[in-house]
Amino acid sequence: MTDQKRVFKTKTFDRWAKKLLGDDVLCRAAREIEQGLFEADLGGGICKKRVAMPGMGKSGGTRTLVAKQHAAAIFFLLGREKSSPGTDFSDAAVEAVKLIGANLQVQSLSKIDEMKFDGFLKEICHVQKNQ
Repeated sequence: MTDQKRVFKTKTFDRWAKKLLGDDVLCRAAREIEQGLFEADLGGGICKKRVAMPGMGKSGGTRTLVAKQHAAAIFFLLGREKSSPGTDFSDAAVEAVKLIGANLQVQSLSKIDEMKFDGFLKEICHVQKNQ
């Protein structure tokens, strides 16, 4: 058994994050999530994590929803800039992310690799599992 988790972002998240957050920043955020450092546990293995944009602190940066409960993977699912209209993720968005996250978190590694091959997921790094 490996002591690292693979870190992925969905195709939709990747399109949103492309000009805002580099993979190195997301990998740092994934390491923090593995250490239990995130803003809110939304249930079902989904957490809300603030991620700083280059040149800005976390308070002015972005918010992400992440599926963290898979034994071998972490998935970045949805993001928004703090400056976007509204105060947070909508209830409908959170419910949709919970459904997607629940589906991803029960997949075998071979199915995850298939989703990566098909372009639904993009693997960005590996992080140390929380021991």
